[in-house]
Amino acid sequence: MSHNRRAFTLIELLVVIAIIAILAAILFPVFAQAKEAAKKTACISNSKQTVLAGLMYAGDFDDTLPRHDNNGSCWYGEFPCNTPDWGVFTPPAPGNNYDAGLSVMYWGAIEPYHKNTGISICPTIGATNWGTVLGGNPTGAPFYLGAGDPLGYNKAREHYYYNTLGQMALNLFVMDWGPPSGGLNHRQGAPLGKLGAIQTPATIFLGTGDSSWDWNASISAGLGNGLVWPSFPNAACYSSGADGWTRYVHAGKSGVDPGYPYGGDPNRVTNNPNQQGLAVFLFCDGHVHPMRYTQAEKCVPLPAGQTWLGYSAYYPYWTPEIAN
Repeated sequence: MSHNRRAFTLIELLVVIAIIAILAAILFPVFAQAKEAAKKTACISNSKQTVLAGLMYAGDFDDTLPRHDNNGSCWYGEFPCNTPDWGVFTPPAPGNNYDAGLSVMYWGAIEPYHKNTGISICPTIGATNWGTVLGGNPTGAPFYLGAGDPLGYNKAREHYYYNTLGQMALNLFVMDWGPPSGGLNHRQGAPLGKLGAIQTPATIFLGTGDSSWDWNASISAGLGNGLVWPSFPNAACYSSGADGWTRYVHAGKSGVDPGYPYGGDPNRVTNNPNQQGLAVFLFCDGHVHPMRYTQAEKCVPLPAGQTWLGYSAYYPYWTPEIAN
């Protein structure tokens, strides 16, 4: 007794292949979106652990956050001053003892409270390519990082690099940073890291979880900034250098600033397509929330009878000395 086994015809095979192709075209973007959403969720989680570590530090030190530089920094105008400073990878004294420098910056100071340097990395950006950033060139390090690492890039020192320049970025209006010159950071009413001086902690940014040093090569290298202030969406508000060094790496967007770092369109940040997505923000009360640039950096009129740096408007999510 024989059985007839009917093979697939060419038309049937083509139909099956077409169906598979259609399903793939539908599902692949969904998978990509799910992957990006998972990265954003991980960034939110890392940001949450980071902000809580800072608050735990403050709980042990008179309700005060660490300085952005904590080692008699040369940026503070103190003498004798020491390195590293923000974005300067000179070895800390004495000599090449890198372990001595792990706790001098904000990110190193809070590390004992979370015990995991990796949480300072936002998966949306990815781990920093320190080999590209430092390049082993002590006199020509890219991205305006001062002298770079004078000993050249060494993978074993990446822990130190992250603690010198955190990928997450702090709100300069809240932090104690720089010399007491009476300028922006030491303006009247500035909290200088003291949580008790922040009027409404639940509405004020401590920082952002996904920042970039600039719009160009730093994005591909995953290089964060460490300290930021608002951009320039409204001339009625304070701005410095046109965009305030607030450059977020928004999911699903791309673009460069052709005028950076000098010249170009003074409103280049609001025109940059990177600024249309969501960024993860850390708040001074310990919660974390993604927000759009247009909301996070809005400029609004000051409450009646108040002034801020001589302006009639301010950034409500960034300005800690004004109650929202």
